[in-house]
Amino acid sequence: MGMKKPLILLIGFGSALSCQKNEGIPPPKGWDWFGTHDARVYNYVLISGNQVTNKADSNDYQISVAAAFIDSNSNKLQGVSDLLVNQRGISRAVDNSYNFGYNNTPFFDEGLSLFGSQVTIKIKGFAEADTLTESLYLPRKVVKWISDFPDYVDHAKDLNLSWEKDELNPWGNVIIQAYYYPGLSQINDSSLPKEIKPLNITTPDNGNYSIAMNDLLRFPVHSYIGISIARGTQVVSLLPLSRRRIFFFSSSSASTPPLLVSNSKAP
Repeated sequence: MGMKKPLILLIGFGSALSCQKNEGIPPPKGWDWFGTHDARVYNYVLISGNQVTNKADSNDYQISVAAAFIDSNSNKLQGVSDLLVNQRGISRAVDNSYNFGYNNTPFFDEGLSLFGSQVTIKIKGFAEADTLTESLYLPRKVVKWISDFPDYVDHAKDLNLSWEKDELNPWGNVIIQAYYYPGLSQINDSSLPKEIKPLNITTPDNGNYSIAMNDLLRFPVHSYIGISIARGTQVVSLLPLSRRRIFFFSSSSASTPPLLVSNSKAP
């Protein structure tokens, strides 16, 4: 199924950073994953994989399944009994959400194998015949070489980004976001603001993009920012008997650790 544009918003970058190692820094408030916090989207399955481009740990991935099937009136689980991803049963939590992480042994290799593949998702309603099986493409890993991602940001230069393009990406684009770390920035310089609006860019998935230095001026010298690149897919299907509409989303992304903003031409 082709995809012209994302449903609401494509990626929640800040939330992808929440498992980042060795930083001890709360991430900024993330975007909604395809609108999964939007009141119109109560029934969804999200397959996501993110890599933090930490040169000290090239295996810093967060790969997970998240799902919810909530009645819009009662806000309670209704009409779904089982969720399977590539034949793996995903358990329901006490809050009626479904979550599974592939980061721990022995699941890590299984999680990595999802990138660039068609993931089979099966949902069974409370009636045996009310079963839906959908195939969802999780785009390839974004990172080609960790060295392609920046170590810092310089106001005196454009910021050149490179990534592994994906010819099978049905949307054909990636989203690039630069976002501000207020707490870390204010520790470094107490005069810095509490909030700066993120910089959001949609560009073709061709493997290269340069953020103009003028666009980076919104982030002051001495501040810390993060850069993320992401792409994803979406499919919408109906359970055959109940006719419940289910949104299927995938997201493949890469994120930097916090980057210091400087100006090499400053006096």
